[in-house]
Amino acid sequence: MSGPMSRRTLAVVAVVVVVAGGLLGAWRWGPFGDDEVVPSCSELAEALPSVVEGAWNLTRAEPKRESSKSLVSCEFDFSSAERSYRGKIAVSLTESDDEAYLRKTAAEGPCYGEAVPYPSAAKYRVARSCAEKINEKIFAGVFVASDDRYAHVYADFSNPGLGVEQLVEYANTTAQRVTDRAMTLKSTE
Repeated sequence: MSGPMSRRTLAVVAVVVVVAGGLLGAWRWGPFGDDEVVPSCSELAEALPSVVEGAWNLTRAEPKRESSKSLVSCEFDFSSAERSYRGKIAVSLTESDDEAYLRKTAAEGPCYGEAVPYPSAAKYRVARSCAEKINEKIFAGVFVASDDRYAHVYADFSNPGLGVEQLVEYANTTAQRVTDRAMTLKSTE
């Protein structure tokens, strides 16, 4: 009786080892492998004022750098240098050697509103930029993918004292500049 029981135990252990090894391999060498490193939220916070002048206050950073260096999601409260524009900007970055995954993610993300021109679009494998006005707020979104990096930048701005066209232009330009910088910024880690 101990013979069949030990075979079953051995089979269960073998399956667990194979599944665990597969999951570890998928994480380690798959789309989220540790060899790929995106800049941290603090590195983005240091770099973004040179692209869009103003006060960048980091309000959320995920995940913890100890768990993954190949993906990051940051949120900032933003106020332009002259304080005319205020809002929130969210930046998500993923670095991977799975170009198909990056392209698919950029192509399928929900880009609300109308498509807007994106001067840097030709630099990317996939590039989408859009804007939507809801009440007094302007929402601008950008999705891009290169051979090894994906970025999604989402900005929302409001200022009832400004003309809508001016606010839309500022939101789009800001989201696009932040995207371009996030796609080229190298981590020092």
